[in-house]
Amino acid sequence: MDTVTTCHNRHDFRPGGPEIMFGVDELTTGETGCRGYMTSGPWSAGPANAAAVGVLADNVLGYALIASAPLGWWSVSTEISLDFFVPLPSDGTRIAAEGHVVHASPGTGLAEGSLFSSDGELVARCRQWGRFVEGSPARDGGTGGFSGPCRSVAEVAEAVLRDAPASDGRAWFSLPVEDDLVNPLRTLHGGVTLWLAELLASRAVGSVANDLVPASLAVSYLRPLLHGDVATFRAEVTSRGRRLAVTQVTGLNGDGKPCIVASAHHHGPG
Repeated sequence: MDTVTTCHNRHDFRPGGPEIMFGVDELTTGETGCRGYMTSGPWSAGPANAAAVGVLADNVLGYALIASAPLGWWSVSTEISLDFFVPLPSDGTRIAAEGHVVHASPGTGLAEGSLFSSDGELVARCRQWGRFVEGSPARDGGTGGFSGPCRSVAEVAEAVLRDAPASDGRAWFSLPVEDDLVNPLRTLHGGVTLWLAELLASRAVGSVANDLVPASLAVSYLRPLLHGDVATFRAEVTSRGRRLAVTQVTGLNGDGKPCIVASAHHHGPG
């Protein structure tokens, strides 16, 4: 597909809680797409954290889509997918991402992108479908963006996994949608959702199989998980072989309505 170069609806990047938490910064939008960076850390180590690049990927693809939306409109993610190629660095080095729009209509757009380690190795590929909605959300905190307290990735992961039982290919957890987990629309950030879905899927897979690593993750966003609500994620390994496992993850709001459905594929390393 050809790159769509329309860039008439550009928005300045103001880091929120998820961006601060995952070390995402230097996001810039130009005529050929969007580029951004994140700093790796201990929280990006290990197969279960493959989707720690989710916030970076969502931002790069989302801001590319917003730039191609009608003037004064925003983009809401309807589907985001990641394909994983190599383990993430965890030593404080930088990961770069670049994304561009390959299709845009008055109502929807599709963006694709790549993520690279500091030595230029391809880490992952990503894609996002967005739905354009009228209006542009205001950020809290004025020109500085997010100004509230922000937990570390390790703190959120500990809170999640402490109460995430896993057995027989099933796992689940619940967590409140707090200030440091939301996007400008005050809903659970799409990139945080990616990370949580993979974290739980890996936990479910680990209860029935050894030595499988993430290959891909696709999340469909059915309805928003609103700030102040309690999100419950449930994972179930639906198919498993010697070298492959497929896991479905469902995210529910406090009323029990499905908000996200994800499919995670794990395969043998190498």
